[in-house]
Amino acid sequence: MSPARRRRQPAGWRRCYAGQVMQPAVPAFVLASASAGRLRVLQDAGIDPEVVISDVDETAYAGLDTAAVVGGLAERKAAAVAARRPDALVLGCDSLLDLDQMSFGKPASAEHAVDMWHRLSGREGTLFTGHCLITAGDGRRVHGVAGTVVRFGTPSDAEVAAYVASGEPMAMAGAFSIDGLGAPFLQGIDGDPGNVIGLSLPLLRRMLADVGVAITDLWRQSASKWR
Repeated sequence: MSPARRRRQPAGWRRCYAGQVMQPAVPAFVLASASAGRLRVLQDAGIDPEVVISDVDETAYAGLDTAAVVGGLAERKAAAVAARRPDALVLGCDSLLDLDQMSFGKPASAEHAVDMWHRLSGREGTLFTGHCLITAGDGRRVHGVAGTVVRFGTPSDAEVAAYVASGEPMAMAGAFSIDGLGAPFLQGIDGDPGNVIGLSLPLLRRMLADVGVAITDLWRQSASKWR
């Protein structure tokens, strides 16, 4: 008697075992951002996205309030990458600091960074990060904006000069970091620390759930051993 043939599994579906229901496989997950901080937040959470840079003009939303700007830019970044990767689940993000209803992105120069710190010193602002998730195939869009209050310390002029000379603030919205050289110059935050780095994992989990994807489905295989 010839051996039983193994039933071929449809492409794009997960392997299932006896008693389980066959489920569609989760598509590739793409981060539409060049931010090393956002990538690190995801990797620390057990997710290894593909990175595709959007090259979107970030000046297109000048004049809008900060939350609207980051939301709009996140969608534009996600859409630009989704057009090239329609087979993937694409996440776009954008971050800006709001202080006195003014938006602060990355400083344009070292002098600008010093001036920003003179404005921030001893003050309280809100770091807003816009998120846009675009699904594979049907291109459904889910949006969200998270805000975290940041309380700034009062670094001396020498400390500000040294920090700016390090080069770190030049790559940061608001000219500061929460997880690098700038951390000692902050008094504290109210809200999600990952959002200050550039990506809110709690918000991402809810957005994924809205499109029928569990965040645990994006974990790398080695992360699943902790389940």
